[in-house]
Amino acid sequence: MRGPMLQALLEDKFKLRIHRETREVPVYELTVATGGPKMQPFQEGGCTPIDRAAVELVSVWPVPPPAPGQKNCNALIGKTGPDTTLEAQAVSLAYFCQLLGLVLDRPAIDRTGITGRFDFHLVYARASAAPSIFTALPQQLGLKLEPAEGPREFLVIDHVERP
Repeated sequence: MRGPMLQALLEDKFKLRIHRETREVPVYELTVATGGPKMQPFQEGGCTPIDRAAVELVSVWPVPPPAPGQKNCNALIGKTGPDTTLEAQAVSLAYFCQLLGLVLDRPAIDRTGITGRFDFHLVYARASAAPSIFTALPQQLGLKLEPAEGPREFLVIDHVERP
């Protein structure tokens, strides 16, 4: 059960009333580092891009099946020993920022001005000899994160009752 159905159930069962509100919060802006971008453009034919607008970020299912003889492009965050690897195929920088937001302490917003789909491979460490994500991004992808303020949407509970 998702979205409107869940909201209708909560409104009925708990007399829940909510509204959406946009506030300025701390974010990271993803920009191009000195020396320019080093991202790999997506090469058609290697995998079938997923319509990321149709599939939620943290959802695994239902991902549409690929064309016969093809495989879906992936977007994964995994650990290899003390290092973390972020792999993504055929994604925009806006979607890459959504992935970064999963591993950072705040959301990331694309301010690069670069369009298109790219394949990303980023290795960084949280606590080892490998570079931090703030060092790895400029070195490996030619991108950098800068602290800033930006809009974020919140759900505000106006009223709720016990069932």
